[in-house]
Amino acid sequence: MSEPNHIDLDAVARARHALHADHPTHRPLAKNHDLVGLHGEKALADFFGGSVDITMRPGGDAGVDLWANFRRRDGTVDRFRIDAKCARKPYNLIVERGKCQAETIYVLARFEDDPPRATLLGWEWGETLLRTKPRDFGYGVLNHHLPAAKLRGLQELLSRMVVS
Repeated sequence: MSEPNHIDLDAVARARHALHADHPTHRPLAKNHDLVGLHGEKALADFFGGSVDITMRPGGDAGVDLWANFRRRDGTVDRFRIDAKCARKPYNLIVERGKCQAETIYVLARFEDDPPRATLLGWEWGETLLRTKPRDFGYGVLNHHLPAAKLRGLQELLSRMVVS
């Protein structure tokens, strides 16, 4: 999807929040939850040379912020979902139990408020996250998790990407 040169992330975040306000799975657990997530998506898109998908989806994006082709360790190439997880205090990469997908690449990002921006920190396969015991981080939601310090480096992810 083509991205305008300058996306007003604040406006998109407000529109997303309004769209999802009555959705049963909408749980904004942090201030400006949608804006934080959008900045994570933008950092991901910038890193891979892609674009932020600003399509309004009432049911959410199904855990897909980007699609990309990656070389597996056996040399085969497959198309994988990439999902950015962005937080102000990114001590752990967390993915909600029941939503974590083995064949998804999860990328952790740190959000800073002033000026608003996100920085990618590391990544891991959903398959690895699924092997962790779900934990509640204080909001009544069980999440698979890995400490940020144990995540794979972004250069590894870039080196495995296959541009078609």
